[in-house]
Amino acid sequence: MLKAFIPRDELFFDFFEKIGANLVAGVRTLVKMMDAGENMQELAQDTKSIEHETDQLVHSLMSHLHKTFVTPIDREDIHQLAVCLDDILDEAEAAASRIDQYCPACIPSEVRDISLVLLESVKLVQEMIGLIRNLKKPDRILELTVEISRLEDEADLIRRSTIARLFREEGNPFELVKWKDILEYIEKATDCCEDVANIVEGIVLENT
Repeated sequence: MLKAFIPRDELFFDFFEKIGANLVAGVRTLVKMMDAGENMQELAQDTKSIEHETDQLVHSLMSHLHKTFVTPIDREDIHQLAVCLDDILDEAEAAASRIDQYCPACIPSEVRDISLVLLESVKLVQEMIGLIRNLKKPDRILELTVEISRLEDEADLIRRSTIARLFREEGNPFELVKWKDILEYIEKATDCCEDVANIVEGIVLENT
């Protein structure tokens, strides 16, 4: 009963929206690496910087969570959402750093395709995160959940079909191992987007 008379803390939504913007910026930088040529190292470092900034935002959010008595949504949902959002950029940054470290001979077109799928997915995550502040558009949030799940399926299909093609056509086993690793990181990032969508879907169903 006491909680009903205490203003709820809205700062969590500010943190989430900043993290959402960083997701899009970080994945955009990953996509740029596909056409970068000699700027690979610089772009990989840009992605790392965005990932580090996001880690700091998540740390600040968690610290604030521990100090806050009344939260705008369930405390555990806030915690899980922050962790899963952070995981998206961790996976994307891991892919970017490996592209830089492995210095692959060439970039398969499918890697750019899966990166664009991830970019579309994080844009939808950003929109979804913005909508949970007031939960005024629950139907739109549920639509986004379905679309993010579809994009995860698409990314998984691209990953599997690309690896199968590389096994058939790539004569250099080292190049095959490089791209298998990179593709898996990008696809894992889309998995994390789906995790975020599932958490937000739960928030909507609990609060509307």
